[in-house]
Amino acid sequence: MKSLPVGATRPPVDEEWASEDQLIGQSGKTVRPRLYVGIAISGAMQHLVGVQDSKVIVAINKDANAPIFKAADFGIVADFQDVVPLLAEEIRKLR
Repeated sequence: MKSLPVGATRPPVDEEWASEDQLIGQSGKTVRPRLYVGIAISGAMQHLVGVQDSKVIVAINKDANAPIFKAADFGIVADFQDVVPLLAEEIRKLR
């Protein structure tokens, strides 16, 4: 199975959980994927600048007022730790 590219926001890069070349946003890369899934992304303007040209934006965040939902085509208000395993299971069934 082919791995998918993973991007990051500034805090994970600063904590060295992700590399600088994975940074998406105003001070990083601009991406234009067919599907962008923002997992636990608040949606700060600096990040949204980097994803605004994505064809479809899906947001998963437990804060219903997170700015990412204004940019999202689809939103899931829930803790990502509850949602991501279920989504992964459903995607595996489709493959």
